[in-house]
Amino acid sequence: MNYLKAEHLKFKRTISNKLLFAAPFLTAFFAWIVGGFYGFQYMTFYWWYAFLLPGTIAILCSLAHQKEERAGKYYSVLSAPVSLKQFEYAKILILIEKLLVAAVFLAIFAAVSNLISPALAVYSVGRNFIGSVALIIASIWQVPLCLFLARRTGLLLPIAVNTLPGILMPSLVGNTALAWICPYCWAAKAAELLMGIESNGTFAGAAAFSWSVFLPLVFSVILYILLTLWDAADFSKKEGT
Repeated sequence: MNYLKAEHLKFKRTISNKLLFAAPFLTAFFAWIVGGFYGFQYMTFYWWYAFLLPGTIAILCSLAHQKEERAGKYYSVLSAPVSLKQFEYAKILILIEKLLVAAVFLAIFAAVSNLISPALAVYSVGRNFIGSVALIIASIWQVPLCLFLARRTGLLLPIAVNTLPGILMPSLVGNTALAWICPYCWAAKAAELLMGIESNGTFAGAAAFSWSVFLPLVFSVILYILLTLWDAADFSKKEGT
């Protein structure tokens, strides 16, 4: 718990917190410009998971790493009697918490349509929130991956590595069986099964509930656990440096 408190304090008054509002807002704003009131909701979710969410995750992870680097290249952590694995676990959990905050903002922006033009809203307020959180769960495996890349390469490579596959893979293999084994397709599969959004961004109608929607979420959680263990083990090697 102390690790979580310490990591939470590090994010106070940082640009990372502004990003949690700005990224969902820009997503909804451009979706409204392109899709109008009818296409606003489903295009908001499509643009989020296909374009801005992977980049947001990479930027958050890179900023978290840069903050430690600027504070003395992790000296305060390495010189303290702390478990580096626990430190990394806490950092990852706080970043996921931040992404869930962004998900709430996205759902609120999408729900504006339910207030302004309820006849043209394609999702209920509840589905806006459930869908937004589901997209985060389907993407949490990207957090330990981007933290690892940020430590090894800096800011730009994690953004490119995480954003380009997020854009390309759903359109290339989203309608094939490969989508189930391609992590960058899991958010798209969740959006398709829960929100009725096809991998190419078209709206097929609000989907009825299906238990299969849990598959990409379960896959994501499993990969998240494996990557987190790997990332924490890699970071703990700093104890000997």
